[in-house]
Amino acid sequence: MIKLKASYILLMDEKYTILKDAEILFDKKIIEVGHNLPKCEKEIDLGTNSVIMPALINSHTHLEFSHNKTHLEYGDFIIWLNSVLKHRESLFVNCKGDCFKKAIDEMKKSGVCAFGEISSTGDDLKYIKHSPLKIVYFNEIIGTNPAALDILYQDFLARLDESLSIQNEKFKVGISIHSPYSVHPILIDKIIEIAKTKNLPIQTHFMESKAERRWLDEGEGEFKLFFEKHFKNAKPLIKPLEFIEKFKNTKTTFIHCVYAKDEEFEKIKEIKASIAHCPISNRLLNVGLLDLEKVKNKSIDYSVATDGLSSNYSLNLFKEIRTSLLMHIGLHPKYLAKDLLKAVTINAAKSLGLNNGSLETGKDADIITFKLPNIVKDISNLPLQIILHTNEVDKLYINGKEV
Repeated sequence: MIKLKASYILLMDEKYTILKDAEILFDKKIIEVGHNLPKCEKEIDLGTNSVIMPALINSHTHLEFSHNKTHLEYGDFIIWLNSVLKHRESLFVNCKGDCFKKAIDEMKKSGVCAFGEISSTGDDLKYIKHSPLKIVYFNEIIGTNPAALDILYQDFLARLDESLSIQNEKFKVGISIHSPYSVHPILIDKIIEIAKTKNLPIQTHFMESKAERRWLDEGEGEFKLFFEKHFKNAKPLIKPLEFIEKFKNTKTTFIHCVYAKDEEFEKIKEIKASIAHCPISNRLLNVGLLDLEKVKNKSIDYSVATDGLSSNYSLNLFKEIRTSLLMHIGLHPKYLAKDLLKAVTINAAKSLGLNNGSLETGKDADIITFKLPNIVKDISNLPLQIILHTNEVDKLYINGKEV
């Protein structure tokens, strides 16, 4: 057992409890948090201005794009998408062992204990299956050509079976249906049925751009030109509300939702799904900003994630939530900060189906520690000061072991 003592402990429980000059006792699981806890063989006082909180969770990434630095074009979604198609194969080929290790190390240094990884090929599995961090590995399906559906489905099943064969306490498996504009409804139905049967979490990109909005609503706009150029598919195959309804009775996270309508948010709420917000990606692709106030008012849980390095410059989750804090200028920073810390801890844990994200008895002992530059006299300002002044952590514990 280990006992840590700190100036501040954020439990990230439902009450948003913050304890001053408190202790946490844990082994593989959290045993107790409070004051004057029982003595144990290993006790560490972290010192003045120290903070203990749940380790962070990056709910949505694409590590297979981690070789990208200056290859892709930003500023417009369709221009970016065309650049992805142009450079995709070379980026994948050039991201091997060291490329994945650097990406995981960056997350680890910023206090991330777990991440959701979207894999479109399965080639990344051999590089990340022994990651020191926890992984929820989302096998992705993409394709709308009716003539190729069976081939795509069989390839997906092979990748899924391979990932399922190596599941363990730190490596879990999920399913990703790329988006409503890029997956044929026949495939969507087959994949969702697998997720229900095997009780696997799902992630899907939804309403990321104006182009997607117009294409699904009207069958017109930039996506029409895009499909005619690349795939000879000139009509949308599903309506947005119909798409959301298909995920009923699953554990699904909808990624982005920047251009979702009120009735679509209501449907997401109705099926008890969550949303992942990727603010830096949205900014670089110049698509706009998720309405967090609307999401919160509709009682939809949201996480904050970095997305991949295809549309970000960093996988540091503290930088991501600091950016979100500064971008959402209509929201009070003090109160938004609390929601953002929840978004990368307890909310992200729920979306991935993990037993962590809060410091409560019985939860996995996934913990970070770090120091603030000075004392925070008004404890209600602590979440804001943490986001403003933290980039890396001093200690990261996963399942009670220091990483």
